[in-house]
Amino acid sequence: MNYLQQERLDALSVNYVLGGMRGKARQRFQRLLMQQQQARESVWRWEQHLNPLSESLTAVEPDESLWQKLQQRLGWQKADVVQLKPKGSWLHPANWVAVAAAASLALVLLLPPPATAPVELAVIQTKEAKALWLVSKQGDTVVLQASAAVPADPAHDYELWMLPTSGQSPISLGLLPQSGKVSYPWPKAAAGLMVAVLAVSLEPKGGSPTGQPTGAVLHTSELMTL
Repeated sequence: MNYLQQERLDALSVNYVLGGMRGKARQRFQRLLMQQQQARESVWRWEQHLNPLSESLTAVEPDESLWQKLQQRLGWQKADVVQLKPKGSWLHPANWVAVAAAASLALVLLLPPPATAPVELAVIQTKEAKALWLVSKQGDTVVLQASAAVPADPAHDYELWMLPTSGQSPISLGLLPQSGKVSYPWPKAAAGLMVAVLAVSLEPKGGSPTGQPTGAVLHTSELMTL
């Protein structure tokens, strides 16, 4: 199938921007965005066209009991306890997917933004939904934490990339650790840009020699704001 045929690409871009594209189809399209400038430009055009529509919608505050019920469904609190914070350490790899799910629920519920700089999270996982890395960004710092499930590869490095919503070429966020965690300053080249997709490529030791992905795109994910 020729995904770059313009009519088909427009249809895919609209579906992607509106959130109708899910699962493996969304992952395949995100890989296409990593590789094709034409696809990135198409998504950017449709975002400019469709995003103003969402701004015209009136925010509706949900009933207070709905948030409590969601926390109970996620296992954050017992049914008879009112508690707005999850138990245990959310940094534990076993909790990463639950934290990411809670972040997306918070967005849907239109919770007011925190007073401090918002935290943006992404869980990079396998096709089998096994968490590999937790990516967290706050202010001008990005923290990358590996789980025990990351495959050790002494001959290569895993490199993290961001694709701007503006359709520009991928920007490297740094090498992902194969164990432990590292932190990097947010790249100056990415300052002020919105993140459309995060992607992981397999690169030679030391990272991409060209400043662009050269190896296979292994995983993709999206940042969510807490």
